[in-house]
Amino acid sequence: TKRFVDRRTSVLMRRLRENTMPEAEISPTGTVLVEGHHVGELQGFRFTADQSAGGEDAKAVRTAAQKALAAEFEARAERFGASANGDIALGSDGTLRWIGAPIGTLVAGDEPLKPRLVLLADEQLTGPARDKVAARAERFVNFQIESLLKPLVDLKNAEQITGIGRGIAFQLVENFGLINRRDIAEEMKSLDQEGRAALRRLGVRFGAYHVFVPALIKPAPAGLVTLLWALQNDGKDKPGFGDVVHALASGRTSVVIDPTFDKTFYKLAGYRNLGRRAVRVDILERLADLIRPATNWKPGLGQRPDGAYDGQSFMVTPPMMSILGATADDMEEILKGLGYRAEPKPAVEVKARLEAQDNAAREAAAAKQAAEAQAEQAKA
Repeated sequence: TKRFVDRRTSVLMRRLRENTMPEAEISPTGTVLVEGHHVGELQGFRFTADQSAGGEDAKAVRTAAQKALAAEFEARAERFGASANGDIALGSDGTLRWIGAPIGTLVAGDEPLKPRLVLLADEQLTGPARDKVAARAERFVNFQIESLLKPLVDLKNAEQITGIGRGIAFQLVENFGLINRRDIAEEMKSLDQEGRAALRRLGVRFGAYHVFVPALIKPAPAGLVTLLWALQNDGKDKPGFGDVVHALASGRTSVVIDPTFDKTFYKLAGYRNLGRRAVRVDILERLADLIRPATNWKPGLGQRPDGAYDGQSFMVTPPMMSILGATADDMEEILKGLGYRAEPKPAVEVKARLEAQDNAAREAAAAKQAAEAQAEQAKA
């Protein structure tokens, strides 16, 4: 009521005129009381004055609060400067929170792995206290990047790698740890064993389809990578920001692509867009491991592996579809995207060929066994 506001203001004004420090109380939730009157809310290092007082009242309230809060800001800066990492959190939107209260936000820096921190703090937080808060906040952000994205930081600083290996390391950092192998086919041809070994030691995997860092295909690193890319590319408002990381966190090996999403978000979370599905690249490499024996096998060379056909082409098998969580139609699109060509063949022809090969393999195995048994007998 008006009478209450007037009374509050007159009490505060009298105390201010007397130049005595008004008694301020700050509740654990951040409610600020001066002389028992609610004057506003303090969240982190930002004070929001009570809007119910206008004109002269507002000025009085603000003056009283600022005097009373001066000591609190200093004390909070001390506490924050000494706070444990567990009390600070970096949200997927780039907001830095201290025990739940926003105290900073990340913005684009000169390079993706070095974002800039903007403090969310009143001007009243100044001098050494402000420096202390900024230093602690920056230390936390650096710790997050250096621990969650350690492979990228190591690749960036890998002075020991030279020549082509250094170039690949640079590209991996630029692409947040994932390159399609065919995009660097020339470099791969020239990369010597020593260069490969040096990159492997830093967590790089040379797959059939990708050169990538498997450790980054996890929700926490993928979330941070997505944020860092978004800061550099005004991506926080782009459709799909954060959504693909949720799919990764729920353990999805492949997802149906949402056409409204920015496609980059799939790649940042470790997925590759192939047809209507995006498939995790480490799963695509497991697919390569299933295809390899089928294409390496040649008719007449022992038992035919699952999926083998004629030593050149292969057939899609249930295990291949299972690891990708894909249908037969999806598989065709996925394999085309990986550079394979589909060749439809009549089922009767396929069945006859496989039976003939399997029979030949069985006969060869039986003949070999018989010959071995005969040799054993001859020895005896």
